Amino acid sequence: MSVFKDKWIILKIEKIKDKDLLYTIFTNQYWKIRANKRFSKTEKSLDLWYIINFEIITRENISIHKIRNIKISSEFNIKKDKNFSELNQYLSILWKIFRELPDWINHSEIFNIIEKINKLEKIDETKLILAKLKIESIIWHLNIIHKNEIISKILKYISNSPIENILKLTWINEELKKELEII
Repeated sequence: MSVFKDKWIILKIEKIKDKDLLYTIFTNQYWKIRANKRFSKTEKSLDLWYIINFEIITRENISIHKIRNIKISSEFNIKKDKNFSELNQYLSILWKIFRELPDWINHSEIFNIIEKINKLEKIDETKLILAKLKIESIIWHLNIIHKNEIISKILKYISNSPIENILKLTWINEELKKELEII
């Protein structure tokens, strides 16, 4: 039996029995792991996009692990000002990580993107689209060639810049945002 401690992002939650939940979690060191935990009324329930610290207990030849000692580190800032499209963009980022992330990619960079998004006080749909495009760039799905020269320059910038600089872009108008969302 082994015990690992790390920061994790919850990508997917499934109910497997009456009080058992199955989590698909992602970390920068161990990639994606499936773990289960019993639902408890005394603990705060976990949700998608939470970044949590906890211990995971593994055993040889077991594909579903146990989790314990959970502490929520951060969560996507859901306030009354969040609209459906912003939440949808964030969920699409998690879905991309869950479905399309190859195991040979640098996971710490993608984990860093999610952490930056969660820590931002003001995050809007445009920043989430830019973050999603950065993840596309990391997993080599981003084509930086575009018929619109401005879009092409933005895509090159996204491809070559760290997430901190990308999230500082503020001059993107609605028309450009819609074009970037389609990509």
